[in-house]
Amino acid sequence: MAIKTTVGVAHSAADLGKPAEYTREHLDAVKGMIRDIADQTMGGMRNIVKPGDKVLIKINTVIPVPANAGFTTDPRMLEALVELVQEQRPSRVQIGERCALGGDTLKAMRECGIEEVALRTGAELCPFDHVPFDMYTIDRPVSFNEFPVPRPVRDADVYIGLPKMKVHVHTIFTGAMKLQFGNLPDYDWMVRCHRDDIFQKIVNLTRAANPKWFVMDSLYACQGNGPFSAYSDDLIKDFNTICGGPDPVAVDTVCEALMDWDEPGTNVPSTVLGAAEGLGTNLLDEIEIAGAPLASVKRRFRRANTTLQGVFPNVNLIMGSTCEAGCKAILRMQLDQLKADGTLSRLKRPLYVFTGLQFEEKFTDLDGDVIVVGDCAKPALDRFPGAQYWGSSERFPNCTPIWANMPDLGIANYVRQLVEVGTAANE
Repeated sequence: MAIKTTVGVAHSAADLGKPAEYTREHLDAVKGMIRDIADQTMGGMRNIVKPGDKVLIKINTVIPVPANAGFTTDPRMLEALVELVQEQRPSRVQIGERCALGGDTLKAMRECGIEEVALRTGAELCPFDHVPFDMYTIDRPVSFNEFPVPRPVRDADVYIGLPKMKVHVHTIFTGAMKLQFGNLPDYDWMVRCHRDDIFQKIVNLTRAANPKWFVMDSLYACQGNGPFSAYSDDLIKDFNTICGGPDPVAVDTVCEALMDWDEPGTNVPSTVLGAAEGLGTNLLDEIEIAGAPLASVKRRFRRANTTLQGVFPNVNLIMGSTCEAGCKAILRMQLDQLKADGTLSRLKRPLYVFTGLQFEEKFTDLDGDVIVVGDCAKPALDRFPGAQYWGSSERFPNCTPIWANMPDLGIANYVRQLVEVGTAANE
């Protein structure tokens, strides 16, 4: 079959520093890797950015955490990319993003080390919670077919994606396609279609962004139950391999190959759907791999695991029909935290969790604490009016309660309080 696109792969065996701790020598090495990928896939940065272009670099901050945590945009990658772009004499370079959970993006940019990069390079921070949006319509009968797009995204002459390579508990994988999730203005829009329809949403957002080129931020990468994994070995600090190209579907397909997943290009629904809808190719035999051979740099990455029942001590899951990308993923992340820090083993009473569309109505008296997660399970509150509930509300609309991941309002924090109360009562 004829080759349709090229994805470049670059690897370094050298010490490249850390995301928040690097020297000019480290930065030049990273810059060389990105330049190689631009040369391999586009014939050089001069064919990506022209003099006078308005350039928007889309990053991934997620939440305000130090850069060395490893699951937000790596300042080494961003600074090197900005310098390469600036060498082409653009009229403007913006760093765009909307962080998760309805947070303050500028604060996240500051905590994640992005602001320092902007100050050093002269690039302009562009938090999308402070810009106008225009509605974009997909004129077909699909989920999430009308949504807002930040005006700087549509106004840019060149949109470059700098996605963080992460195995993701909600969406299996987050890379070039999923990056566009941060092109939405607020919690409400980010949570709409945050169920098993999330993959169509990702494809639509990518189409609207009209990206020109991607380079994968994967010097540090995440496996397992990212992005907020409770297990330290889910953060891979020595991958030192990046890839990139103009085709987001092909880039994500090559990432599956780099993670040594079987049948690359078929594991992530958004990748498959993106190919079907003409955004690129997910067939390896249609992708020319330039640079480092896959066989020499690939490494087996653990996939996400959303199994809930039988995994967590002192937790009884009353499972109804539950969205994999919604409430199951939320509960898995929260219960992983509680298992990893020992909270679940210290519970004085069993914890009963109702989630998903419920069919059982016999339970009326339970010997423990009850929580209800998601709108589908809300009828359980009629039988357990004292239960703690995470679902839609005026403050947090839409049925999937992503706010259950918030450190101060989330499930893990509530269960830790149960342990504290139970311990105090027994003293």
